[in-house]
Amino acid sequence: MIRNVLLETSYDGTDFAGFQYQKDERSVEEELRNAIRKVTGEDNRIVSCGRTDSGVHARSHFVNFLTASNISPKAFSFHIQPHLPDDILALSSKEVSLDFHARFSCKSKLYKYVIYRGRLMHPVFRNYKEEISYPLDLKRLEEGLKILEGEHDFRLFMREDKKLKINTVRKIDEAYFEEEGDDLAIYFKGESFLHNQVRIMVGSLIELSRRRLSLDDYRKFFDKDNNKRANPALGAQGLYLRRVEF
Repeated sequence: MIRNVLLETSYDGTDFAGFQYQKDERSVEEELRNAIRKVTGEDNRIVSCGRTDSGVHARSHFVNFLTASNISPKAFSFHIQPHLPDDILALSSKEVSLDFHARFSCKSKLYKYVIYRGRLMHPVFRNYKEEISYPLDLKRLEEGLKILEGEHDFRLFMREDKKLKINTVRKIDEAYFEEEGDDLAIYFKGESFLHNQVRIMVGSLIELSRRRLSLDDYRKFFDKDNNKRANPALGAQGLYLRRVEF
């Protein structure tokens, strides 16, 4: 009997070249695939809810795979964990319908970007937060976040690739920030995002909040006649895939 298993994981992206398999590079996908195959004894293909870049972390990430194994779907996370490295945790697993697809069945993803704003950041956080010491105008940050909400063409907020021809229109359902002690956490919720989009949006928001970018110039990033790209992406270490909804 063929079953479709949905596996939830969490991982520290510091030492990975990203989620997606890359030849001669360490990837989350390859580690998961190898662990699953050791348990099932099958040549399982895994389907991911999305890809994260090198250095990006995930609090909650999902893959699904088909298997004829007799192992209970709810027990897969337990059986897979011993075969995973210390920087990947199998959180849970369950059976889903055969037509379930971790990518196409995804309704939304919530990303969180963490910025440390204290006087001195402890070195243990260097791989998990971006550090910004200069003053930020949080009212302008809030204004910038509200402008991002809704459906827009985010072509100027993605990594430039002239050979890549894709639809660059995306919808941001929610964009907001929270102050958490010395940390500033910026959240983005949407169905899908372009390559480097979240980190570039944060980079532009920081420039706006520093008053190095005007609101008018910020709005021009959505002007179809504008080709000036948005501000450079902030570091990968501050970005987390926080939640996935199906």
